[in-house]
Amino acid sequence: MTDLPVDTAFADDFLRRLHSAVNAHDPYAIAELCAENVIWDDPAAPQPLCGREAVRRFHEEIMFPALPDVQVELMDGPYLSAKGDGFAVRLRISGTMMGPLTPPGFAPTRGRLCFETAEFSTLRDGLLSRHTVVLNMLDLARQIGAVPEAGTFGAQLGLWMQHVSAFWERAKRN
Repeated sequence: MTDLPVDTAFADDFLRRLHSAVNAHDPYAIAELCAENVIWDDPAAPQPLCGREAVRRFHEEIMFPALPDVQVELMDGPYLSAKGDGFAVRLRISGTMMGPLTPPGFAPTRGRLCFETAEFSTLRDGLLSRHTVVLNMLDLARQIGAVPEAGTFGAQLGLWMQHVSAFWERAKRN
């Protein structure tokens, strides 16, 4: 297959296959949609994933154990890139946090999570060559209890700790 411009019909079909693979919790099917040397940049991964096998392992070892019932829903898009080699979408991701999110090692809450992402995909020869996920980490951190809700004692304590940390950072710079 040679590089052809990504049009709406191709993007819709590709997204249907990718999201079906995620919703079926099939790391092999996800990896099959990636180029051998794909770069997959996801804040849930310890570092950008390099290569199809790394993408498969990430979903099999981190994503699906943490959210075994994860479901992806297309909210908006696809928006085709000006270069004609990719698209952007907005997704809703939901699931129950039954396993740890590693890194950084957040403990499972057994609670429901629901968050939105913006995802940017570049394709080469009909496969993902680069995939970048952007999400509101503050919203997700609040849902898993890593950041307290505004106005609570925990939020006030965190604010105090940030002030102390900022004081020491300023002192190091002077």
